[in-house]
Amino acid sequence: MNDEELDYEFLNIEGIYALLDGDYKKAEELFTKAIKIEDNSFESLCNMGKLLLVQGKVDEALEFFEKSLEKNPEYPEALHNVGVSYYRKQELEKAISYYMKAVEIDDKYFESWFNLGNSFYEKGELQEALKYYKKTTEANPNFTDAYYNLGNVYRELGQHALAKKAYQDILKIRQDDAAVYYNLGYVLQITNDLDGAIENYQQAIKLRENYLKAILNLGIAYQAKNNFRKALMYFEKALKIQPDLQIVQERIVQIKEKE
Repeated sequence: MNDEELDYEFLNIEGIYALLDGDYKKAEELFTKAIKIEDNSFESLCNMGKLLLVQGKVDEALEFFEKSLEKNPEYPEALHNVGVSYYRKQELEKAISYYMKAVEIDDKYFESWFNLGNSFYEKGELQEALKYYKKTTEANPNFTDAYYNLGNVYRELGQHALAKKAYQDILKIRQDDAAVYYNLGYVLQITNDLDGAIENYQQAIKLRENYLKAILNLGIAYQAKNNFRKALMYFEKALKIQPDLQIVQERIVQIKEKE
């Protein structure tokens, strides 16, 4: 490797660090220098596209991704990002075609599998979305966003046991997301596992103190168990967060009528 190649690699890597740090001006300068000194600069061209994409300059970003593919037509990252660009432009069929090209070249490129799932979800094709979210988990078993979306789609389809499993799979990997506990609690609640629902809603509130939906559903779960004291406690907490919640006011009246 000669000095020029070392310089190119250095500039490209430093540009990535600047991009991650949010120093877009520095990143642009570094990627520009890298592109100038290296003829086969498909990585820096792609990174320049990513820089523009993060700034919302979708059409300009596309130009750089396409230049990257002119240098290396089988560069999965550029193919993926062309897909991202078209997704941002709501051109879903074009987005899908590029994500497909990326995973054909690298079947472990889980970001493209995941975005295929998102694209088919946007199209309303839920079974196809499920297929690609599952592909994502095969390519990267620790990518929790895919399990989260799996759970949400299964819940939409009324497949509650599968939704429950998907949310539980996330909790095997990480336990720091209040929304996961809330969604698991919700699935348990609608399948009449009130104790399980209450436990998960409480975990959600531990992580996000004023999680209104979890607090409200805790009140509803306790009301269903005829534990009116705790139901009132959580309904009152909900009203402190959002005083005009009609559903809470109605349930408080229901409870007081029974006392």
